[in-house]
Amino acid sequence: MQLGDPEISKQKLKQATQYMTEDGIDTWLILTREGTDPSCPLLISIRSVHLAAVFIRADGKHKVLTSASDFGNYESIGLFDEVIQYESSIESDFQQLFNSLGIKKLALNISETDHLCDGLTAGLFEWLQDTIGHEQLDSVMISSEPLLKQIRSIKSDKELVLIEEAVRLTDEIYETVFTKIGPGMTEIEMGQLFVEEMKKNGVSNGLGNAFDPPMVCCVRNGLAHRKPADFVILPGDIVIFDFSLKYQNYVSDIARTVYFLKPDEDEAPHDIQHAFDTAKKAIHTTINSMKIGQKGYEVDSVGRKVIEEGGYPTIRHSVGHQVGRDTHDGGTILGPQRTPKRPQVEGKLQMDEIYAIEPTVIQDNGLPCILVEENLVMTTSGARLLSRPQLELILVGSERAG
Repeated sequence: MQLGDPEISKQKLKQATQYMTEDGIDTWLILTREGTDPSCPLLISIRSVHLAAVFIRADGKHKVLTSASDFGNYESIGLFDEVIQYESSIESDFQQLFNSLGIKKLALNISETDHLCDGLTAGLFEWLQDTIGHEQLDSVMISSEPLLKQIRSIKSDKELVLIEEAVRLTDEIYETVFTKIGPGMTEIEMGQLFVEEMKKNGVSNGLGNAFDPPMVCCVRNGLAHRKPADFVILPGDIVIFDFSLKYQNYVSDIARTVYFLKPDEDEAPHDIQHAFDTAKKAIHTTINSMKIGQKGYEVDSVGRKVIEEGGYPTIRHSVGHQVGRDTHDGGTILGPQRTPKRPQVEGKLQMDEIYAIEPTVIQDNGLPCILVEENLVMTTSGARLLSRPQLELILVGSERAG
């Protein structure tokens, strides 16, 4: 079954051979069955039904050992120098192929910290140990985590195009939906407006099921990552929308905050406006500070400081994260340092990485909360915004009620 774009997989395998050569890795082995390894849609575009052994080689002569039922898919995809079919049992053919390659340094998809790099199941790891021997495996194996993080993080030309389109469509859907919302509607009703627009545009939700609504969260009803509830929005309410849109397997992640005016208001109360201004300042101060080579925790500290200096509690989550095939795409995280150390926040910003930036004002007991989230791409001159930024608090008047 084809899951990804072969053109993107070809670009990703080219990246792989470059990084493997630089790191002295001659072979990267992916063992997968029934879609167990999350790297497969990105790297090889195929979901194996039966057990397959994919050998990515630094010399570019990639090989795959596959079942008869999956053979045609691998052969037609055009990514492999050799597609080898096993019959009833893979073990003997695997041993023969493995030994013929003269492997000195073998990368495996194992990670203690990143689920997107931890695709080798415990059962298949034990199978590998039994098939080639514990001692031989121990002498050559390393984790592919640094390699796979690089490949996921640094977007190819086509990936950049697809993500930019996902962001553009997200902006357009927000603009359309915000002409239709008003007090008297429920969170569920507002969420359904997004679902209708996704269907019209031939796209889906980047989180959960294809036509799940985004997060629609009235602050008075409690700020949390939750599904919309049958909770009626009233004048004076702050509502936060957090929407990830999927376009051709690549996603956006953009959040917006709306204030519903009371009948006698033409602007938001001071405490709400101050909260919005603080969040906006934190976002754009962070974005303007971002440079290639900066560490994740250094970026986090910029946005976090603005929120705290605005008089609000420190952010409960990271200031930002990568976006790609997944809404939270692994790699470097723009989060705080902790004990013990988190390797994700020690990573450095790189060219062609895409980030969502979301320093947030979060308070309890119904006090003003503001979430605005923007998407950007890293360039040689710093961060370039992809989303149309929310520069003003979105105000919705009571005349839209009903």
